[in-house]
Amino acid sequence: MSQSIEDLTTLLKGKPEFAVTEPEPGFPVIEVTTPVSAGTVALHGAQVLTWAPTEHPPVLYVSPKAKMVPGQPVRGGVPICWPWFSAHPEDPSKPSHGFARTRFWELLSGDVDGKVVTLVFRLVPDEETKALFPHDFELTATIRMADKLRIGLKMRNTGDDVYKVSSALHTYLSVGHIDRIQLEGVKGSHYIDQLTSAEEEDVYQEKNLQIKGEVDRIYKSMSSVLIRDLDRHRSVFVDKAGSRSTVIWNPWKDKSKSIKDLPDKGYQEFVCVEAANAGTDKPTLSPGSSHTIQTVIGLRPLG
Repeated sequence: MSQSIEDLTTLLKGKPEFAVTEPEPGFPVIEVTTPVSAGTVALHGAQVLTWAPTEHPPVLYVSPKAKMVPGQPVRGGVPICWPWFSAHPEDPSKPSHGFARTRFWELLSGDVDGKVVTLVFRLVPDEETKALFPHDFELTATIRMADKLRIGLKMRNTGDDVYKVSSALHTYLSVGHIDRIQLEGVKGSHYIDQLTSAEEEDVYQEKNLQIKGEVDRIYKSMSSVLIRDLDRHRSVFVDKAGSRSTVIWNPWKDKSKSIKDLPDKGYQEFVCVEAANAGTDKPTLSPGSSHTIQTVIGLRPLG
């Protein structure tokens, strides 16, 4: 169950940088305003929905057909995929991308330090998560908004057994038009093509990436990615830490038509560039140990 609007308002009382709203019944959202940027974060999934520096177009894409319904994924922003990425490796009946993005998280704190605003959320097991993932854990999502957006996900094993996890900060980046972008930072990397290849097979990226069809790749890379957006005359950078894999995804024409919460031409307006622990990059958590994955997103001149 989500914290109530009253509980959230009390927790954030006296901090005008925060406003608690409910765009849909039972779906509280925290609106954040800093001197240099603004954004929104849902308790559902601890999901950043929107963010942009002041006087700039949106940096994150949210589908106009996205549904804010408890227990269902929201198409856009930065969903948190955990404890598995994509389909469950053994049981395809379990939800794609795990359950972290479809659970209500607990807001622990909201703090302001000059131009930096920080929200901290926590997720712990309950009976429903244990039916999907029979391990003890504590997830902490730390979201910082200023002239950059920083999202950190700390995963801690609070139980007595050892287990592996995969994860992703599934970032939907808004672009002027998919035909008019170029992705730098993956050249020279190997990737798993999830459309054609088995997990152990590698494909070599010989040059900078342009999206010319459906793309669903896990790059074996620790590098940052720069998205050069010719239509908007800007570049968006995606830095990361605690991640040895980067997911790049765009559904293109045919698949967009089959995705109910995405317009038929929605694929033209975004590309997903995700800090991840996916493919063969799956951290092992022993009792008491933790792993943190982080992404940092911001704007640069096109150059």
